[in-house]
Amino acid sequence: MRRQYGGWRSRKLVDFFVRFAGVCFERYKDKVKYWMTFNEINNQRNLDDPFASFTNSGVRYEEGEDREAVLAQVAHHEFIASAKAVVLGHKINPDFEIGCMLAMSPVYPASCRPLDQIAALKEMDRTFAFADVQCRGHYPAYLLREWERKGFKLQVEDGDMALLEAGKVDYFALSYYMSFVSEYDAAAPGARKEVPNPYVKASDWGWQIDPVGLRYTLNVLSERYELPLMIVENGIGLHEQPAADGIVHDDERIRYFAAHIEQMKRAVEEDGVALMGYCPWGPIDLVSASTGEMEKRYGFIYVDKDNKGNGTLKRVPKKSFYWYQNVIKTNGEDLSVEDVPATQE
Repeated sequence: MRRQYGGWRSRKLVDFFVRFAGVCFERYKDKVKYWMTFNEINNQRNLDDPFASFTNSGVRYEEGEDREAVLAQVAHHEFIASAKAVVLGHKINPDFEIGCMLAMSPVYPASCRPLDQIAALKEMDRTFAFADVQCRGHYPAYLLREWERKGFKLQVEDGDMALLEAGKVDYFALSYYMSFVSEYDAAAPGARKEVPNPYVKASDWGWQIDPVGLRYTLNVLSERYELPLMIVENGIGLHEQPAADGIVHDDERIRYFAAHIEQMKRAVEEDGVALMGYCPWGPIDLVSASTGEMEKRYGFIYVDKDNKGNGTLKRVPKKSFYWYQNVIKTNGEDLSVEDVPATQE
């Protein structure tokens, strides 16, 4: 697909995608209610990482070309494909709920300095641009003006804008792992740079652990789009090995989930956020998509395999497995991190 069409550079992929979506919709129209068109569609915005655009959209940039201009056209094709899929899905089964899905990491200003506020605002716009079109049904003014200023000329077909309006999503799905801080810097790209947050801790991979940021994010999204929300990824990667007793005592993961679920509950109960569901990432250890490591472990179940592929592949439930089992059993009412059994009683 990449060699023949250039990935999502090509308008042809719109029809391919809609055909694929239609097959799925028809096959599971009486079994599946909730759908999402593109997973973490905004992750391709990192133009310094060619891997991001290739894994998201099958796009490889040519030497010397304007990557940002290419991404704008790629995103337009994906927005049209998503809108067409939403319209088709609703036609096949009016009870379908079809959403967008973004990787959400809130960006705080480094201080109350006005320029820091603008730096954080503009950094968040880079994410919101992918949601504004799918949720609101049109391109936001800030994005159109930016493209005008940079001289981008999108290839837009007659009827595209009407399609975006007709194919607005029903809900907003998100992954949440961390937050960022942005500081104004006239010498940095976009006049802003990322700086550490002194108020939160970070994982071994530098991902800032910010449970309150989840509540903040849910509130921002709820107010901006007035749509139901669904958390479809949330978790922490840790270095882990079984202890002498053969058990993975992942208390840090338990504390991470307990704190995030508590903030999620506060967003619902205190702030009135319409939250449809919560899914952790993930049930079992696997190769981390962000770093390509097996040893960056996210699961409730330990898999005996290292970064070099050595190991028996034996699966062993971690301490967090039994903790989360109880969370499910109590519908999130019991988040106690004390006296968690390390094995099945």
